[in-house]
This record gives sequence, C-alpha cells and structure tokens, in this order.
Amino acid sequence: MRAAVLCSVFLFFSSIPGITGTLPLRAVDRPTHRHAYYLFLAGTPSGCEDCYVPLLVTTGPLEQIPKSTGKEACVLIITYERDSIWHNDGIVLVAPGDIEVAPRIVHLRDRKYRYQEISSAEALKLFENPMGTIPISRPLLPNAASPGPTLEDLILAFRDPK
Repeated sequence: MRAAVLCSVFLFFSSIPGITGTLPLRAVDRPTHRHAYYLFLAGTPSGCEDCYVPLLVTTGPLEQIPKSTGKEACVLIITYERDSIWHNDGIVLVAPGDIEVAPRIVHLRDRKYRYQEISSAEALKLFENPMGTIPISRPLLPNAASPGPTLEDLILAFRDPK
C-alpha cells in the first residue's frame, strides 16, 4: 500500500514541468516558428487569386533552407488581402531546391512566388486578430491535412523571438 502511494506521489510530481527538469512534451517536440513571409504570386493569377496572399511561417530564415540537406516543415496560412486569416493549411514541406535566394523566389504547390519577410509585430497583429478588419463571408473550411502549430503557439513564438 505504501509503495503504491509513493508511486502515485512520484508520478504526480514528475508530471509537473520543472520538478524533474523536463519540459512538457509539446514544448520539446515542436519546433518554434519565428519567421514569417508573405508570398506574392510571380505568375499570372487565376480569378481573385491575388486577393488570397499566402503567409509562410518558418523556424529559420528562408535563405538558410538551400544550405540544408532536408526539407523544412513550414506553416502555410492563407490570408485575405493580408488583413485576415482565410485558412490555415498547416504544415507544408519546403525543399532546398524550392528556394532561389538572389531573386527571393520560393516554389510552393506548383506555383512560383516572390517572398518578403514581415516583422514579428505584423505577424502578431494577424495572429491575434485573425478575423481582420475587412468584412467578408467565410465558408467553413476543413482542417488542414497536415496540422501545424495553433495560432496560440504562433503568438507565443512571435511574442518571444529568441
């Protein structure tokens, strides 16, 4: 009986972050996305495609991806006029060959985009106010096929960029 109580007490205290020197699984396993880039279509748009500006959120600078050997897991968020979040597409993989550093081009989902990094303050404004200021009708869209960090995770990362 005493062993069972001691085991229960140990399990309780070991589940509290900091007591055993470990962090919650979520904080350890998830990369922190701290760089945000608006993507501007480099080709001819189809319909109002220019209205829906993708935001690519990465763990490091896009310019570093071509120097790596593997694909980078990035978060793709579709915005409406850079004012509001239309849809969170979750994780997309960007390969070293998808980035052209000198012309600041990224190839993503069979499209070619010019990319422009935005400030943490601008990214936070979007994450903290995902409905934006432009009144538009929003359809119920399905969840991302490869879910990534939540808006709350992104807000925390951009509030504390280290």
